[in-house]
Amino acid sequence: MKKEIIKYTAVFFTLIAVFFTYSVLVCLLPTENIKKNIKKDANSMFEVGDYPYAIINKKQYQMDDFTDALILNINYSIDKKKPVRSVMLCEWSIYNYASPQQDLIRFTNDEKPDETVNYVRYWHGNSFLLRPLLLFADYSFIRWILYTVSSILLLILGIKLHKNLGMRKTAAFMFGLLCVNIIVTQFSIQFFPVITLSTIACILMCKYFKDRKKILLISFIFGCLTAYLDLFTTPLLVCGLPLLVYLSLAEEDTFKNRFLTLILFGFLWAIGYFFTWASKWGLATLLTDINVFENAFNQFIRWSDNENYSRFHAIIVNFNLLPIVVINLIFILLLPLVILFFNKKAIKTNLLLLIVAALPYLWYIVIAKPCWWHWWFAYRTQAISIIAVLFIFINFISWNKLIQSYDRCKMFFLNSKK
Repeated sequence: MKKEIIKYTAVFFTLIAVFFTYSVLVCLLPTENIKKNIKKDANSMFEVGDYPYAIINKKQYQMDDFTDALILNINYSIDKKKPVRSVMLCEWSIYNYASPQQDLIRFTNDEKPDETVNYVRYWHGNSFLLRPLLLFADYSFIRWILYTVSSILLLILGIKLHKNLGMRKTAAFMFGLLCVNIIVTQFSIQFFPVITLSTIACILMCKYFKDRKKILLISFIFGCLTAYLDLFTTPLLVCGLPLLVYLSLAEEDTFKNRFLTLILFGFLWAIGYFFTWASKWGLATLLTDINVFENAFNQFIRWSDNENYSRFHAIIVNFNLLPIVVINLIFILLLPLVILFFNKKAIKTNLLLLIVAALPYLWYIVIAKPCWWHWWFAYRTQAISIIAVLFIFINFISWNKLIQSYDRCKMFFLNSKK
């Protein structure tokens, strides 16, 4: 136990050192091309508005160009002469009564801002990940880079899942992602980190699911990476999706081992996530004149306040964005097969999947206010629940009995024709 604590502590401080060093180094990059590429797309972003729709004019397809404009503004504001301050404060320039796109246009046209504000609570790893790309590409082209990378990763995941879980569960997994319009996240700087980290974690789970120590270390590392790269969009996906892959791959292990791994996986992910986030508060408090712990605490109080709505309402508004009719149709088609070819051996595995399926709704209850505010993208966390319930239905069907029954019916039909 002591060795494990030392190992995880060493990994944590190594990651924090890497995050800090990388962020500072990219702030030292030449700014001329970066500013030119940011300026190139400022006007086109304004033309489509803060929240354009990717495919269909519905909330489920809404982009977050509002936050993408802030991310570009942060990159434009970075002072290479003060890289540590730039990393710690993540400042951007604003103009009274202007949208983020208008702010960006006026700032890139060298207008003096009315105010410079900071976004100090987060690491903003997505901003620093973007910065090297801005050296040679504008915002529009970077979107296609993000789409290409995420598509390749999803393709690799699909191949890995098909090899390890078969066609049925691979189709169920991809269907769950389609139900939350995962394609929208592939074109967004704001959303890209979570889907990418989730996909990579699932791919690694396919490879290391038999090695419990590696699985738990992966969970911890990806919790840290989520806190560094994500701006609190749908971080739970990075924990829940690989958990579903693990539980499906490790069905031959004992219930006790799988349950313990599930608990430790979630716990270590949460520890990595929270302490990485808190490390930014600590570093920023030490290196600037801002008490970021007080800032974070005040924000937490605002998040916890649910005076104008119920926590149950946070669940409802997110749930209502799912394609309920299509999902119910799939369940209705599978239910007769469950009844006719019930597989009681799957009960223990399905209990574990049910625990994971409940995680998004526990998340909505605990973190109700931001999930209510940002329901149009927070609803994607429910991909975990959709996939988990589909896996439960698939597990409850004895497919061997179904095939045998089909063969008997086929033979009877052929004999009756003779």
